[in-house]
Amino acid sequence: MKVKWSTPDFLAEELAAAGASLKNYIGANGPEVHQFEKELAAAVGSRHAIAVCNGTAALLVSLMCMRKKYGAMKVGVPSFTFIASANASKQIFDNVKLLDNDRSTWNVTKENVPSDIELLVSVDVGGLSCDYQDLKGLNIPIVADSAESLGSTYRGDLVGTQADIHCFSLHRAKIISSGEGGFITTNSDEFNELARSFVNHGYAKDKKSYEYVHDNFGLNFRMTDVCAAIGRVQLRKLHKYVSHRNHIAKIYKKELHNLVEIQQYNDRNFLNNYFFFGILHKERDRVLRHLYDSGVEAKTWTAVHQQPIWPALGLKNAEEISNQVILLPIHNCITEEEVEYVLKRVKEVV
Repeated sequence: MKVKWSTPDFLAEELAAAGASLKNYIGANGPEVHQFEKELAAAVGSRHAIAVCNGTAALLVSLMCMRKKYGAMKVGVPSFTFIASANASKQIFDNVKLLDNDRSTWNVTKENVPSDIELLVSVDVGGLSCDYQDLKGLNIPIVADSAESLGSTYRGDLVGTQADIHCFSLHRAKIISSGEGGFITTNSDEFNELARSFVNHGYAKDKKSYEYVHDNFGLNFRMTDVCAAIGRVQLRKLHKYVSHRNHIAKIYKKELHNLVEIQQYNDRNFLNNYFFFGILHKERDRVLRHLYDSGVEAKTWTAVHQQPIWPALGLKNAEEISNQVILLPIHNCITEEEVEYVLKRVKEVV
């Protein structure tokens, strides 16, 4: 059996929406984008949602908003994250410090943030929400890299309103997808206005339709209309996807109990969308070789401080997780039969 790590669930409805969009409007700033933004804001309960071309763009624009409001700051980024969290921070703020992660949740906590950090870029690792009540005790601005946590909840509320700004991804492997794409959510009118300007070349808010007037330094981070059309269809399936992934995660947890370490959290305060399902094993490479030899795709994540383009640091927890983590297949289309096959192969080697 061949088991893919990720498979997007694009069916006839998505194709029809894409075709209709292409017949109606080619480019960005179209009717599908505007409607998608309204639906995204309503979905997470935020005042504003700003569509962008990908999740990294969402980070860049959000950090540009922070720089515009606060000026130069020292930025903290957890090391166990996809590298975009750190690279985007470095691009906008030169002064970036990599932080350790919590050994149980794999997220950043208040205890991991030193007192000299002025802006925190938190990360909802694998879809599990950070403990935002804990992080707010830092009394500093927070940009949440929630690229993986659409549909997850924190204390009963969907992720998307807990930090000053949240950044989401609509990459092909994410919970819902438009192929590429992303969006920003915020309750701040000021950040909303700035983000919309930065996304669209820094155009002045009140410019006339025929004018080219720019009062901010912006670039082109716009989402195309066809991506928004696909995303709107996918958004209607969000609850179904999260439920399916939780069902699969429950099987993994039951069958791998006492065999491997997994991400630990308090079920009462968090609902994880399970963008990924990670296990820890000290002989990671041996397990991975066996899985791939058996036709099972799995992935790893390498902490930022272990990347050759970033300085090596002694971040014990991030390093332990990074050196042992194996991300098992879990996606919107995976079947129980495929999961049983994955479990069989994992048990053979662990």
